[in-house]
Amino acid sequence: MIQDGKIEIKEADDTPAVLFDAAGNVLKFSGPSFPENAPDFYNPIIAEVCKIDPKSEGTLVIELDFSILSSASNKLIYEMLVKLEKIMYLGKKMLVKWYYEGFDEDMQDEGIGYKANLKIDFELCEK
Repeated sequence: MIQDGKIEIKEADDTPAVLFDAAGNVLKFSGPSFPENAPDFYNPIIAEVCKIDPKSEGTLVIELDFSILSSASNKLIYEMLVKLEKIMYLGKKMLVKWYYEGFDEDMQDEGIGYKANLKIDFELCEK
């Protein structure tokens, strides 16, 4: 369900649970992400998330907790963060929390790459 600054999508076999509440400053993705058509899944979410008011109060906390992340999903998540970074430059405070399992070096490396390429405050969080 996507509407008016809120998104609530339940996790499926190939798509993550998504929770977005602009007023509550929460954006969470958790679970697997390898949809057959990643743009069909992510583009409506990105469009809604990027409507956030850069002058709104509080810090938008972006929690990314993927168990599996396809290259297509990875590309779209990165594009979303680049767009959010532009909103951050307009005044919105943001923090990204990238979760990974200690044994999952690939997912840790993805987070390190994001952190190196983005100016948003970024925390790597080992589970």
